[in-house]
Amino acid sequence: MNIIGYRLPTSTPDPQRHSTCGWVAIIDNKEVGWCNMSFLPNNILKFEDAFVLPAFRGRGIYRKLWDTRWNYVSTACKGMQVISYCKPSTQEFYKKRGFKEKYHVTLMEKQI
Repeated sequence: MNIIGYRLPTSTPDPQRHSTCGWVAIIDNKEVGWCNMSFLPNNILKFEDAFVLPAFRGRGIYRKLWDTRWNYVSTACKGMQVISYCKPSTQEFYKKRGFKEKYHVTLMEKQI
């Protein structure tokens, strides 16, 4: 498996110039998973979508994507605050990594 980064800033991110970046997991020349993050004002990083194709789950791909992103932010983004909106299925994963629950958000939808 290869993890490829895209649109990664080479210096301290500036939300005026950098908006999003991320990583893609590749197996046999096929994109099988990804994770993204956004740079927000006030030194905030927002961990965005992360996904692994169902046929490739259970192989440590999500963890490898997470670790790659975390290693990047730990060195390139020191002093920034990381936020993430989590589904119930990922809350424990984040808590084990030192994240604290701030508040609950409810998804609203309407068919039009």
